Amino acid sequence: MHIGVIGAGIVGLASAYELLRAGHAVTVIDAGRGPGLATSFANGGQLSYGYVSPLAAPGVLSQLPSLLFSRTGPLRIKPSFDPDFWRWSIAFVKHCNAQANASSTLRLLSLGLHSRAVMQEFLARESVSFDYRLSGKLVVYRDADKLAAAERSIELANGLGYTQRRVDAATCAMLEPALATIAGELAGGIHTPGEGTGDCQSLCMELARIVGAHADGTLLYEREVTGFDVRGGTVRSIRTRMGDVAVDACVVANGLAAMPLLHKVGESVSLYPLKGYSLTYRHAPVDARPQVSVTDADNKVVYASLGEHLRVAGMADLVGYDYRIAARRIQALRTLSAALFPALAGERPPLEWTGMRPATPHGRPILQRADTLDNLWLNVGHGGLGFTLSMGAARVIADAIGGKRPAVDLAGFARLAA
Repeated sequence: MHIGVIGAGIVGLASAYELLRAGHAVTVIDAGRGPGLATSFANGGQLSYGYVSPLAAPGVLSQLPSLLFSRTGPLRIKPSFDPDFWRWSIAFVKHCNAQANASSTLRLLSLGLHSRAVMQEFLARESVSFDYRLSGKLVVYRDADKLAAAERSIELANGLGYTQRRVDAATCAMLEPALATIAGELAGGIHTPGEGTGDCQSLCMELARIVGAHADGTLLYEREVTGFDVRGGTVRSIRTRMGDVAVDACVVANGLAAMPLLHKVGESVSLYPLKGYSLTYRHAPVDARPQVSVTDADNKVVYASLGEHLRVAGMADLVGYDYRIAARRIQALRTLSAALFPALAGERPPLEWTGMRPATPHGRPILQRADTLDNLWLNVGHGGLGFTLSMGAARVIADAIGGKRPAVDLAGFARLAA
């Protein structure tokens, strides 16, 4: 089959790669000038397969007053008159309970571990460079109660055969010497040795190179998709401002832009932007490059070494489609970075970035065939886990299209209608 993939971020390009491997011809279509220039561009750089608990959790509702009125907290909510915001928020609240959180976490773990396996196959098969490193991940907590609550994820991960362990503050500092400066503040952490780090945008470029070099692979950039030519309950072609692209099937993998596009063919999905920020310290001093990937759970900030660079990313703002870089959030990241890595003092200013992560209310991506069109497939809504889940999501979608039974049950990744 000739399959069109809409989106040249990490999810779309991983999908194209897997579809090519399955024997299909693939055309990737994206409105941008090149691969990975939107949400994939400067994300946290963590491949966090075993630490995937969704934002919708029991403790979130009790924090709502501070989230609504605080301008400095790690999670910030700005109410909007946008009906999509309220529909998404109501569904999100319904999932802020222990049962729903545990169910979503287990499903995400299953997809995450499958994604890790697919990534390892990819790394063994292809010669690629994206500053990948099997660094391990250390999530540190200052609050003992939050650490105790997080231990539930250890049981789930270990139950699936993925090693995680709780460690004390001294062990945190031993695993990552930079934490010695704040060890006295820590209650402890969770260490996952099988996690990795890498530059997501660099991987997008490598995947685009592989797809473009394939005899059956085509890349079309600066092609805004405007809709579909639908006849007889089937997508016959993808419409762009520069002409139609005839296809036998289509995978929609263009993040937030999928929602209005799918609405045109009667497919309604609930996505909302979860805005995040990052700093990239180019050629950071050795003392400012952590040996393990570190997540500060209290401040919702991650630190990852990407080759000679330090990536600092975090915050989660529900503020609508505001693409401006918020100076207050960037300054917060810079302050936290300087406190943990004093060697950054005097270094040249970091690259500042913000991105809109396409989040579902329940925190799980939408991986399914469309309800109304039998050759239209959805691979959207990965939130902050796009880099982590991309390879696994691509494989299960490719398997489903090819009539194979996916390794992960897609019933757990159905959409919530908007």
